[in-house]
Amino acid sequence: MGRVNTVSWSSRTEKVALASQVALDEAALAIVRARRPKVPPHLTERTTSEIVTASALFDMHAWSSSPATYHRRPPGLLDNEVTTLGTYSWPHRHELASFASGFRPRSIEPGADRWPCNTRTDTVFVRLLRHRQTDRPWVVCLHGFGMGTSRFDLKLLWANYLHAMLGFNVAVPVLPFHGPRRSLDFGELLSLDLVMTLHAIGQAIWDIRRLVHWINHSTGAPVGVFGVSLGGYLAALLAGIERLDCVVAGIPFADVLGLMAHHRPPAEYAHIMDCDAAQNAFRIVSPLAMTPLSAPSQRAFFAARGDRFIPANQSEALRQAWQRSPVYCYNGGHIGCLWSRRTKAFVANVLRETLYASRLA
Repeated sequence: MGRVNTVSWSSRTEKVALASQVALDEAALAIVRARRPKVPPHLTERTTSEIVTASALFDMHAWSSSPATYHRRPPGLLDNEVTTLGTYSWPHRHELASFASGFRPRSIEPGADRWPCNTRTDTVFVRLLRHRQTDRPWVVCLHGFGMGTSRFDLKLLWANYLHAMLGFNVAVPVLPFHGPRRSLDFGELLSLDLVMTLHAIGQAIWDIRRLVHWINHSTGAPVGVFGVSLGGYLAALLAGIERLDCVVAGIPFADVLGLMAHHRPPAEYAHIMDCDAAQNAFRIVSPLAMTPLSAPSQRAFFAARGDRFIPANQSEALRQAWQRSPVYCYNGGHIGCLWSRRTKAFVANVLRETLYASRLA
C-alpha cells in the first residue's frame, strides 16, 4: 500500500488559500516598488538635517517623552461648517460632505515652510451613511494607503455592511494626500521626506478628531473608529490621543520607520531611518509609545498570518502593548482581509458589543 497522506482536506485548502493570498501581496508589492521614484541627493542631506533638528525640538518641548502632548486639540467642528456636496445611490445610498481641515504645522517645526497650503489639501471629504435615528452609534472608517479615490471604498471598508446590516451610522473620511486631496506640492502621506511624513500623519489625526468632535457635538452618540492598513495604524495611534468608545485596528503597522525599512528604501536612506534622531522624532507618531485612553475591552485589532506588507514583529509589538484586548489572526494575506468573512464577523462583534453597550450605559 502507498503512504497514507495525513494532511486533511481542510488543512490543504487553507494552505492553498494562504499561498494564493501571499502571491497576491507579493504581486502588489512588486508594482509598488517598480514605481518608486529616485531620490535626488540633496533631499537626503535635507532630510538628515531636518530630522536632527526635529528630534532636538521634540526633546526641548518634552514631546518625545510624552508623545500624546505633541498633538494639538483641533477646534470644534460645527454643523454650519460642514457642507453637503451631494447624495449618491451607488454602491449604497450615501451623502458626500466636506469641511475645512485648518491644520498647519507649528511654525517652529522643520518643514513647516514647505507645507502645501491650498484648498485641495485643506478640504476634508467625508462619505456619510446615516439613519434617520440620530442617536444610533457611529463608526468612522479609515481607509488604507492609496485608497480614497472611489465610492467603491464603501464596500471594501465594509461601510455598507456596518450601516445596513448592523444599524450603525458610518463616516468614511478621505485621508490627507489621497484621492481628491492629492496635492501637486506633496507626494504621499508616507514618504522619504520624513518630517513631511510626520506632518501628514499629524494632519490625519487632526482631521479625524475634528470629525469625531462634530459627531459628538451633533448627536451625542457613541463613536468608534475602525481602520485597515494605514487606517489601522491611524486608529491605533488615535487610541492614545483621543478618548473613543471603541477602536478596531485592522492589519495595522505600529512603527513607521520600521515599515519603511522593511520595504527596502534607497540605500542612502537606510542610515537615516536607523539613526537615534529619527527613532526619537518618530515617537510622536508611535502607538507603542502611548498609553491607550480606552479600556482593553474597548479596543481590538486583527492581523494576517501571511501578511507581506506589514512585518510580523509589528503586530506582535501591538499585541503586547494592547494586552487583554481582543485579537484575531486570520489565515490570509494583507489584501485578502477585505474578503475574509471571519474577520468581518470579528470586527462586527467588537463594534456591536462596545458601541451599543455604550449607548445603554
